[in-house]
Amino acid sequence: MSFMHSMVFHFCKKGKRRYSPDEPQDYPAKRAAEVRQNRFVRIPKQVQITETVLGGVPAELLTHPKNPTDRIVLYLHGGGFVVGSVKTRRMFTGYLADRLGYNVAAPEYRLAPEHPFPAAPQDCFAAYRVLLNQYAPKRIVLLGESAGGNLVLSVLLQIKDAGLPMPAAALCIAPCVQFDQVLPSHTENRETEAMVDNLSGEVFDAYLCSREERVTRDPLAAPYYGDFTGCPPICLWASGSEVLRDDSLILYEKLKQAGHPCNLYLRGGMVHTWLTIPYIPEARKDLSTVKACLDNAMSGMFSEESGPIYLEGYHGKG
Repeated sequence: MSFMHSMVFHFCKKGKRRYSPDEPQDYPAKRAAEVRQNRFVRIPKQVQITETVLGGVPAELLTHPKNPTDRIVLYLHGGGFVVGSVKTRRMFTGYLADRLGYNVAAPEYRLAPEHPFPAAPQDCFAAYRVLLNQYAPKRIVLLGESAGGNLVLSVLLQIKDAGLPMPAAALCIAPCVQFDQVLPSHTENRETEAMVDNLSGEVFDAYLCSREERVTRDPLAAPYYGDFTGCPPICLWASGSEVLRDDSLILYEKLKQAGHPCNLYLRGGMVHTWLTIPYIPEARKDLSTVKACLDNAMSGMFSEESGPIYLEGYHGKG
């Protein structure tokens, strides 16, 4: 593990956001704190950020003069559906535009509890519909991390239900895909998890506002229960030491059993959504894999592996 990753892990664990249903949650204050923590992030000089609106949803468009203009990455940020923003993810979206060579559209979807489910998936789908008017569907790739990965999968299901053209691919970094099952990694990795704590409880209370099965297993909220027949290739990334590791594993296994094109990339010992922190050496290395996935998707190619791809430092579960 690099020194930089160790520093990030320590910082994240020290400031880990913990949810307790018995304690009042000041989400506006949490969002403001996140903005303060990211106030010194510098955007690459040649990356231009333009504020826009996609389907009634505020959004940022990040472009680089050398990037092709006929293709776009629709990026959906994480934050457990209650925090996070496109502004606090500029380190990652700026890197996508500058180093990976793709312009990025990042919608500022509505957050819970002010705007509970299904506001977030509806906003993300609305943004995709607008991009279909501007780009060929096979020149659009969906990319999201954590809750954003959940929303990427939800958008695919909404596209299918609406009978609209599918994007080239969907890339999900450590997505949460269901909330009603307690998977082994949810308990095994509590001590090695630096960010996620009691996610299901917070999702039930703040995002879904229900613990009824008809809600908790709604595929737009819990994509694991959806049918992805007819959807494009799906690529998943997860760390062996995070609590959401098994969310990616069970989705991958389900997709493979259904014959759906899917790859799973596993790296050992990384902080949750490490790929979105490109100053970590391990993230920069693994982002080359993300670029390869983007390049292949935009070219209409997908190379499916027979099993999970174990990146450096992964030694089985845990």
